[in-house]
Amino acid sequence: MKKYLLAFFGSLALGCKRAPSEPVVARYKDRYLTQAEALSRLAVPAEADTAALLRAYGAEWLRQQALADTAYALLPELRRQIEAQVQEYRTHLLIAYLSRLFAEKVMRHEAPSDSVLLRQYEKQPEAFRAITPFYRYRWVKLPNTWLAQRELAQHLRAPDSVWQAWLKEKNYPGQVMAQWQPQAGLDSLQAFFPVALTTLLPGGVAQTRRIEADGTYLLVFQLTGLILPGQILPFDLVRDQLRNLYLQQRLHAWLSAFEDSVYQRALARPDVDLY
Repeated sequence: MKKYLLAFFGSLALGCKRAPSEPVVARYKDRYLTQAEALSRLAVPAEADTAALLRAYGAEWLRQQALADTAYALLPELRRQIEAQVQEYRTHLLIAYLSRLFAEKVMRHEAPSDSVLLRQYEKQPEAFRAITPFYRYRWVKLPNTWLAQRELAQHLRAPDSVWQAWLKEKNYPGQVMAQWQPQAGLDSLQAFFPVALTTLLPGGVAQTRRIEADGTYLLVFQLTGLILPGQILPFDLVRDQLRNLYLQQRLHAWLSAFEDSVYQRALARPDVDLY
């Protein structure tokens, strides 16, 4: 039944009673499938035989038209039900497209600034609590020498900006992860350390020696920040969530106002009644 319904609806949507004023792919009785309509529904690869694709699509379109007409003729007792379902589907489809149009408009014209989102966050920060832990960290690979270890001791107390400058100046392999990361962010580093990195406290350090072909190196990891489950998430981590919530609220307000105005105008028409 669903297949017949879609085929019947397709026959209504694709065809109309008019003489075509543009190139036609197929005709079924008084319904026409134009090239423009067919191409809008086809994904034509580069260098494909467009004519062959159009012909194949036209053949399938004719098959669907014939099946839909046959089903309609063979199911007289279900015609009212089918037409009611088609009308209901059309109504929902039109409203869905309208909602999409409003959503695009909201995204273009209602995008909130960070200051707006921050005020929203400050009203109810307790509503944004961590479900899983988040981490900030940094690491470095440096020669296993007395001088390098002395530099390390100095930089373990330095801010991330100084650490980043140190890596660049010395050309040490390393990273400063200033953005909050879920536990998965530590997985690529965990294999190099005997200590579980997730057990460290902020400021805690894990280190290990690595012997490579060109010498012995010291690999050092430092946890610089930790958010435990249940703690309030910082604004940076919930900015996108707040933006989506704000846009959804604006979209709902726009749609509600528009729907109410359309409904009131409809009730004011002399040919509209509520019995």
